[in-house]
Amino acid sequence: MAIPNQSEDPGHIFHANAYVLDATIEQPVREKTGRQAYVELPSDGKYQFQSAQPFQLFGVLSYRSGYTQVAGHKSPKGHGYTTLTTAVVEGLNVLDVVTADRVVGQISTDHTFDSDVPHVTFLGTRFVNLRIGGHKVDVDHDLHILGPKPARDKSYLEDAGVLSRMSHQVANIRKVKNLPEWAHEHFQRDKAIAKREGRATCSLVRGIHGAPGTSFGHVIDLPNFGKIFLGELTVQCKPAQSNDDYDAYHFQLTMVRLEMGCIGTGTVKMAALDSNGKGGKGGGG
Repeated sequence: MAIPNQSEDPGHIFHANAYVLDATIEQPVREKTGRQAYVELPSDGKYQFQSAQPFQLFGVLSYRSGYTQVAGHKSPKGHGYTTLTTAVVEGLNVLDVVTADRVVGQISTDHTFDSDVPHVTFLGTRFVNLRIGGHKVDVDHDLHILGPKPARDKSYLEDAGVLSRMSHQVANIRKVKNLPEWAHEHFQRDKAIAKREGRATCSLVRGIHGAPGTSFGHVIDLPNFGKIFLGELTVQCKPAQSNDDYDAYHFQLTMVRLEMGCIGTGTVKMAALDSNGKGGKGGGG
């Protein structure tokens, strides 16, 4: 099969979506918020923006503002297509336990005409003044967990460097003193399974410092509150010959995920993004 050169445009199907909040609260009130400020990119790209107005769910959950945006267009370098996905939450407050001035999740993918594999970056992703129980928390970001685009169109989940960095994250979690039993069971890494299933989860956060409770990797296990997960990234890689319109590569990022189980119960996702795409060769972008 001939490979198109840089001047040949095989076409591209864009796909991206984002939202600032999705919560199911069971106690002290029972409420489902639905996806707030949800925005989705049309298959032909262009630009979509959604502003998040001030939101408050009684005294349980609130944010002051935020926005989502998705954009898809030809690369300004003329060699392929670029997709940008962003979700921002400002003035976040969950039960006066989890607060932050600003949380930003951002994914940018670049899909060239002659490659199945997109280059992906998370530039701009960050936590600003994150506090847990009033304690200032320093977040050690790991925005380069995927490293450079794998050579020779190799899948991210077949790249030795990517697999090694993901395994290193899990190893660092499992060696933490007094690691909760649930974490021992949850955090395991089998490279063969990741390659076989074409799916793996890691984090854009290497470590957390200053939080009460037990911190390990990107997780805080906080007594009387629940579990706090930061910067969770799921990478999904499917065969290039897949018939789905845009499923060759998925990059799903959730900046804050809560599993609450004491003073309040329920699940919360904040600043969540999903970005991929499919070009003439079948790759994501």
